[in-house]
Amino acid sequence: MSRVVSRSGGREVARTTNAVPGVVLSADRARLAALARMPEVRAVHRMVPKKLSNAHAVRLTRTSDVWKSLGRLGDGVRIGVIDTGIDYRHADFGGGTFPNAKVVGGYDFAGDAYTGTSESLPEPDADPVDCDGHGTHVAGTAAGYGVNTDGTTYRGSYSSIDLDAMRIGPGTAPKAQLYALKVFGCKGGTNLTAQALDWALDPNGDGDFSDRLDVVNLSLGSDFGAPDDPDALFVRKLVEHGVVVVAAAGNGGDFYDVSGSPGNTPEAISVANSRDSFSMLDGLEVAGQRWAGQYSQNFKESFDLTLPVVRLSSNMDGCQPISEPLAGKIVWLEWDDSDATRACGSGARTDNAWKAGAAGVLLPTTLPVFAAGIAGNAHIPAFQLTAAASSALRPALEAGTLTAHLTSALKVAVPSVEPSIADTITPSSSRSRSSIAVAAPGDTIFSAASGTASDGVSLGGTSMASPHVAGIAALLREVHPEWTVAEIKAALMNTASGVIRDSSGVREAPMRVGAGRVDGLAALSSDVLVLGDASFGTVEVDGPVLTSRTLEVVNKGSRTVRLHAGYEPITSVPGVSFRVTVPYLVLRPGGSASVSVQLRISDTRALRKTPDPTVSLDEGRQFLAEASGLVTFTGDRSLRVPVYAAPKPVSRLTVAGDRVAGRGLDQPGYQSRMTVLQLGASSGRLPDCGPGVQDDCAVNRTARGGDLRFVGATATSDLLAFGVATWSTWANIGSNIKPAVRFSVGGKDFVTTAEKPTNPDGEVTADIWLARTVVAGTEDVVDEQPLNGLDGSSDTNLFDSDVVVLPVARSALPSGPVTYTAGVRTRYTAPADTDDVVDVAPAATFDYSLIVPSLSTVVRPGDRVPSGSLVFFHHNASGNRAFVR
Repeated sequence: MSRVVSRSGGREVARTTNAVPGVVLSADRARLAALARMPEVRAVHRMVPKKLSNAHAVRLTRTSDVWKSLGRLGDGVRIGVIDTGIDYRHADFGGGTFPNAKVVGGYDFAGDAYTGTSESLPEPDADPVDCDGHGTHVAGTAAGYGVNTDGTTYRGSYSSIDLDAMRIGPGTAPKAQLYALKVFGCKGGTNLTAQALDWALDPNGDGDFSDRLDVVNLSLGSDFGAPDDPDALFVRKLVEHGVVVVAAAGNGGDFYDVSGSPGNTPEAISVANSRDSFSMLDGLEVAGQRWAGQYSQNFKESFDLTLPVVRLSSNMDGCQPISEPLAGKIVWLEWDDSDATRACGSGARTDNAWKAGAAGVLLPTTLPVFAAGIAGNAHIPAFQLTAAASSALRPALEAGTLTAHLTSALKVAVPSVEPSIADTITPSSSRSRSSIAVAAPGDTIFSAASGTASDGVSLGGTSMASPHVAGIAALLREVHPEWTVAEIKAALMNTASGVIRDSSGVREAPMRVGAGRVDGLAALSSDVLVLGDASFGTVEVDGPVLTSRTLEVVNKGSRTVRLHAGYEPITSVPGVSFRVTVPYLVLRPGGSASVSVQLRISDTRALRKTPDPTVSLDEGRQFLAEASGLVTFTGDRSLRVPVYAAPKPVSRLTVAGDRVAGRGLDQPGYQSRMTVLQLGASSGRLPDCGPGVQDDCAVNRTARGGDLRFVGATATSDLLAFGVATWSTWANIGSNIKPAVRFSVGGKDFVTTAEKPTNPDGEVTADIWLARTVVAGTEDVVDEQPLNGLDGSSDTNLFDSDVVVLPVARSALPSGPVTYTAGVRTRYTAPADTDDVVDVAPAATFDYSLIVPSLSTVVRPGDRVPSGSLVFFHHNASGNRAFVR
């Protein structure tokens, strides 16, 4: 590897030797082609940066019952926490120096100054102490000892522990050993995940994997991640060697395919974020009683004030300047919990209160749990009450007798129990299709706070859910050291009995929560396993469908087991049914049986585009019709396996002369659509990248979705539009795959790109795909139009497609002929590529000689086809949507 590093002209970032031998380089792209041709180089991959994505929770997951009933605590099991490090000095880990009895090993691969950018290089050292806090919190949830109320480490019995009497509850495997694998600096992202995974396979570096870790937790990821991300290679290798890899599903929210890599690697155990009824919140006091809520984030000073609380006589929310004198008072400002109708945020109203002389602000809410934090301002404290506290204190407010004590001493100090939110989905938890295994509590989880010696902090996210499952996996590994990773994963999924619902009480499907909320006691008690996958993925339907997946049911116990198998639907699509072909099973000890799960679609015309009932279709959201549920086994055991399919009817249309021929679609939710363009350029299929091909090649399946086949242009009376056809269906258009067209017209240059709307932090805010046109070289947006010319209220088959049309309003452009070049941007480019573009088509021109009535026109056989030379039939089957005349 030294020769590779020296010839790179760059700097070595990291080196791996076990799972996938290699080196991570920060080097000029121009050097990569020569490096790839070196005989010792097998492949070159671009690293995709990753970002960071308890006492009562162990009751909900019944892990505390495992301690008491089964006496399993994780003794002798080793958990690697790949994160920001661990503050081993904290009482939750026994305190002292590194290594200690709890944090027995690890390494700092990053150094504190490392940020994961190309300009930042790691400065590794042997001390993986945490300087961010994330990893410490995660490690405490997985395997912390627990902290007594006096700040000392809990050393008592876990079979008789009083969880309510603790400052910080124990982790799910409190006797397991921890390894701190620090891949983040004090801030920023990382490209070092693979190196830590590699280390976990051989901690002492002697080439013998017998000292590998038992469980690895990855509370990190990359939204809209590809399952063939380079880090997935390392996950697979660890699993092959018996290491259980548990990963956060991501915090991208309820958007299609947002789940993060490497958590969406099929071999990983991907964990969604559900809610527990308990949370540790901030507090204030009224008449000696503490009430829960949250203090504003922008007021950083210590405070301690006891003052009367008043309400305004008008301008009740404080969103307008306040004329009433408020000196020496705390003001109650009404709050609208709807983002759509709220007149202003906490910052504006806190500013107005401060300018009127107020010493503090109180805000009520009607929600059982806070939707977000409040900002406030830097001058006075603001406090938002929970719904229960708001209701309880309002009568005294209205009577004019309310006095409140606000103090920074009560930050993260008041326990709150809200039973109505138990086993509900946390809105930020990512949506997938079939990669999520289980859900676990991850909202307002109270665990160890780095740098505090013995205090805790409440954090939320799938990062906080994942270590719950990692700890339970450690308990399973303790009980069943001979089990494969697939068997441990099956035990967790088969027994995940918790039903997760949305805030309206509607049941969440496997796309958000996998098999359900994890149940530690049931998993540890399991002696019958159902191995296999019942996901059918995207199913293109052009006739009757009968296909199946096979599950293997294994009895690992000592008694004969009788089971009844069936199917429980959660989301339905008309015309789609699932059936278990072997309804009754008798399994002797050590016996097994195969069970077939059939997907049947008898009549294509019966299919309807029906959304998951938890999916909001506001603002023209794009969505999929998804049939999902659970294969259930009842009788002597209660087991389950998630089932998923995304069926869509496909047309068989073509062009015969100047007419549409073949079979179309015309049913609710699906109508055949056609776009006619002038062919601009054709592009051949890219070869696979390999030792002899390092440029203009495809590195993985995701990149193939950006392999250009045809590009063209068309126009309506109002729109100019560019069409892009690829050789393979894409994953995550607008994220992993971004068609982009650079064009010139009237002496000005523009770029149109397929995008999703995002916030200032770059996070996706809606399942709406846009063609965003900017002035070339700037971020000046001149126009946005929905891809294919229509939003999600009309299906144009944007998911899992290989044709798309990017429109721009002609009124936003100068007049005149257009010269354009189309390409596709992706994270997964060829080793020798000099940019983020996987493929570029030859330049072309368009002079508006083709004007069509509309884009994505509904068509039927026999309809006339305009004179364009490139035709897209959007609803045809993959590989058969683009035709050149």
